Amino acid sequence: MKMRFITGLALLLSASACFAQQGFSTGTATVHIDPDTSSVYSAALAGYGVPREGRFSLTWQPLQSTPDITTLTATNGKLYAATSNGQWVTGTPVSDTFQWKVTGKAADLKALTAMNGKFYAVDATYEILEGTLHKGGISWKKRGSPGPVTALAQLHGKLYASAGDTLLEGTIVAGKITWRSSGAAPRFTNMTSNGREIYGVNSGDSLWTGLPRATWRQIGRRNDITCTIDIKQMAVLNHTLYATDNVSLHKGSHKTMNDLTARALAIRRNNKTAVIVGIDVCGFNASLGTAVKNAIFKSRGVPPSAILLNASHTHFAPVTQTWITWGDFYHFPDSNYLNNVVKKGIIRAIESALDSLSPSRLYFTRGNTQIGHNRRPGANAAKPYDNVLDVLKITDTQNKLKSVLFLTGCHPVFKNEGEESFTLSANYPSVARKLVEQRTGVSNAIFIQGCGGDINPVSSDHRQTGTDLGTDVMKVLDADLQPIDGDISFFMDTVNIPVAPWSADSVLQFKKANEGKTGDIEAERNVRWANLMLERYRANTVENILPEYVQTINIGNWKFIGISREAVTEYGKGIRSIWPDQKVSVAGYCNDVASYLPVAWHINAGVYEGFGSFLWYGQSGFPPLDIYERIMEAIRKKNR
Repeated sequence: MKMRFITGLALLLSASACFAQQGFSTGTATVHIDPDTSSVYSAALAGYGVPREGRFSLTWQPLQSTPDITTLTATNGKLYAATSNGQWVTGTPVSDTFQWKVTGKAADLKALTAMNGKFYAVDATYEILEGTLHKGGISWKKRGSPGPVTALAQLHGKLYASAGDTLLEGTIVAGKITWRSSGAAPRFTNMTSNGREIYGVNSGDSLWTGLPRATWRQIGRRNDITCTIDIKQMAVLNHTLYATDNVSLHKGSHKTMNDLTARALAIRRNNKTAVIVGIDVCGFNASLGTAVKNAIFKSRGVPPSAILLNASHTHFAPVTQTWITWGDFYHFPDSNYLNNVVKKGIIRAIESALDSLSPSRLYFTRGNTQIGHNRRPGANAAKPYDNVLDVLKITDTQNKLKSVLFLTGCHPVFKNEGEESFTLSANYPSVARKLVEQRTGVSNAIFIQGCGGDINPVSSDHRQTGTDLGTDVMKVLDADLQPIDGDISFFMDTVNIPVAPWSADSVLQFKKANEGKTGDIEAERNVRWANLMLERYRANTVENILPEYVQTINIGNWKFIGISREAVTEYGKGIRSIWPDQKVSVAGYCNDVASYLPVAWHINAGVYEGFGSFLWYGQSGFPPLDIYERIMEAIRKKNR
């Protein structure tokens, strides 16, 4: 008994001594950032400028047959509709369908909305009718005509009517409606509102959203794959979008894999904390990172330079940054999604990770993966590909696995065809994370995107790519583990790369050379870029530098470096070579994804990464041939 006690005490003291040596605490958290159908009815998917018509997440779930409905609206928890045979019907929600009941008469209505306890409709003569419910059904009064009207909606106590390419605003005073123009709008055949914005459908094909006297934004279209109905009528009930075609009532939703997440890892030692976050978005502007970091500094006191944000770069997430030279629907992200889902989700993930800190041991290991290949072999016979796979293994003080972070560089771009092209998805990183989680039992495996700017998957099946990567992670998870020990430090530096923007005359000539080529996606992009540059010249805002952000987080003897923009494969190997005898991991897509970050051969060859991508990103200038050397020298000189 005494010997067992001594042995147990020795083991306890040994474990305590080991933790005292390492002294780390870690916490992880995962927050889902799929768009919420209660506030975002459809989202444009990021990552591709094709097809020209756009990719949107909207899909329709058929609920029940409603062949007779000709107009539709919602109020007081119910749907109300007029039918082709002149009946007024009320739809009461029952489970996921509606129980319909004839409650009055409504002859030949063409458009319908509800506001302040009244119904407003348009009849065949374009007369505006005001309807009042009563025990006997509904009675209608004529309220004049603003002219040929095809759709009605209400917002903030006003009526809105679509009349050709103009939106009319109707103000009601003492039963009289006064109309005035509220700006240009698509030729809507039907409109509805969720109380915050107006939604309209154009000829049964394209779905739009916007506000009076503001720019309208397309958010959906019939693609005959995931969105297959001709929308005739729409209504919003209980934060859900409903629509009818000539056959059925449908419920709007997102076509999604439900696997978009923000995943945070917090590491603390001696009152210093660093946070690494992997986010399933294609990219983001620096303004989002700044807002998140400032919020965390305010709520938890962690300095902005200690928080690194990395985009997985999936091409199947909603737009989360500005792309002014793309199609109109890509110019700006949906503000509700960006601010209320993504930003809040990242903040919540970081705070939850910080609130779950517990004693931990950290280990570093390195392997390789063959999931990618250089996508420009014709421009570079060497076909460079940095296939390094870095893994951070985190255990508790008894060496029970807590979490795994893994990093490699490869675009999550396939499969961009058929149903998958219109489906929200984290792509192969999600498959790899799930495999690691299932085989290890951890709940928060974290993927960090490396320098994969010119690296595409070998397989066109993202499930195969993710399975291969997850398998490669498992191969090295217990191999050649190197303990991490030492203090935490963090730095944020900026390397200003000089560029020489084209002159205003050159931009104008470039515009003229590309005008009149409707349907040519690159020519249309070139015109939009030229217009953007000419506006910058008029406003004197043309920039002659590309700010490259370099963030260094030292976790003991492990150096983690995150660089901004879409860094090509050479940057990973190049930065690691600065410290050949140290454990160094390098990620691209960090803190700001403002353009590509090429090297000389991309620029010399004029391939996408070195030329065309800068037009897509709306950059003022193109990088110099020695951009790689400038960045390497700046990092080497700082020696963080």
